Amino acid sequence: MHKLSQFVEEKLAPPLIRFSQLKYVQVMQFTGLGIMTLLIIGSLFLLIASFPNKAYLAFLGDFRWTIAQVAGLGTNYIGLFTVFTTSYALVDWYNRNRGENLEIVQPVILAVACFLLLNPVQTLHIVAEGAEPVGVQAVAQAFLGADGVFTGILVAIVSVEIFRFFLRKKVTIKMPEGVPPMVVSVFAGLIPSIFVVVFWWTIGGVLKINIAQIITGLFTPLLQVGDSPATSMIIVVIDRILWSVGIHGSNTISPITGTFMTQMVAANQAAFAAGTPLPYTYTSLFLDNYVWTSVVPLVILLIISKKPRLRGLGVLSAPGSAFNIAEPVIFGLPIMLNPLMAIPFILSAVVLLILSVIGVWLNILPTPVLSIPWITPAPIKAFLSTGGRWEAAAFVLFGWLVSFGIYYPFFKILEKNEDLNMESVSELE
Repeated sequence: MHKLSQFVEEKLAPPLIRFSQLKYVQVMQFTGLGIMTLLIIGSLFLLIASFPNKAYLAFLGDFRWTIAQVAGLGTNYIGLFTVFTTSYALVDWYNRNRGENLEIVQPVILAVACFLLLNPVQTLHIVAEGAEPVGVQAVAQAFLGADGVFTGILVAIVSVEIFRFFLRKKVTIKMPEGVPPMVVSVFAGLIPSIFVVVFWWTIGGVLKINIAQIITGLFTPLLQVGDSPATSMIIVVIDRILWSVGIHGSNTISPITGTFMTQMVAANQAAFAAGTPLPYTYTSLFLDNYVWTSVVPLVILLIISKKPRLRGLGVLSAPGSAFNIAEPVIFGLPIMLNPLMAIPFILSAVVLLILSVIGVWLNILPTPVLSIPWITPAPIKAFLSTGGRWEAAAFVLFGWLVSFGIYYPFFKILEKNEDLNMESVSELE
């Protein structure tokens, strides 16, 4: 375990940590967190409107479609929201880390306007039978949703950087003394804003370059690679190894996987709401609901242990573990830097992933699609995330039995070591 710990601390963790601390990676990490609230709210309304019970749906009647209107709150415009969160996060990063005191509202609104400039208002001619064609002006929604996430990130970052560049070079309109600071700020940003708008107008309006289509084409392979058992296995193993040496695995990996995982979740939720096949399977929700299902089996072993320290830790950890809080066990048992318990900790996650992949291949397990608060007990969370499928909840319970069996032999050795440790303490006294 010492060699494994040394390898992780010296070889694996440093580059991951350095990567997670990069400016734009931190900005993109904030982007996902900023949108998550809307995804959860939309998922809850979608669940209420689509719960798979015929009597319940009959009771709702057509009102279910009124409820479902809230379902797309996050997914339908996630690309647009991404521009807000990314531009805000980048300006905030410069203010906190460089002390630049940039005004936030102006560059954020500028970035959003340029994003819409690339997706301009179009006139649609609607023809009804027996009536004259009617022209309707509208904005195409395709790239305002999940397909526009990467475009939104690019537009936000480039817009803020161009805006900031001209401010730093003093290419601004200077106002005389005595003018209110708010007015000074507006005119100071006027010329930089013109350069930003002209830049995106040239690309989208003059050169007719469809940024959204190009970026979608470039990132499609990334999404396809991410939506695979192999990628999921890599994520699970690295996450568990990092936790085993005391590094928060999720916080370290999420800056790398968060952006494309968020897009896959949003695309799945949009498809679920539309009643069409889900485009992705192995999303972050798949891992959250089928693999990372808390340490309840280990806590049960602790509670039934005859060793006072272990039993006490189990009792204290039980309430938290029921709501997916594993830190008391990871750091209190500990699992961290403990080769005896780190092995089943990693192995149980790997086995659960393999079993869940097999379950999907056999069409036994449904794909989790709805974003349920992480603190929801695992079986209930899986049940709700899959739109009320009992198979998902049953798999979580089955997974706990499997994990119990994996932990059991290692735990028995841990109990024997506990006796040895107590004897050593007695001898020292």
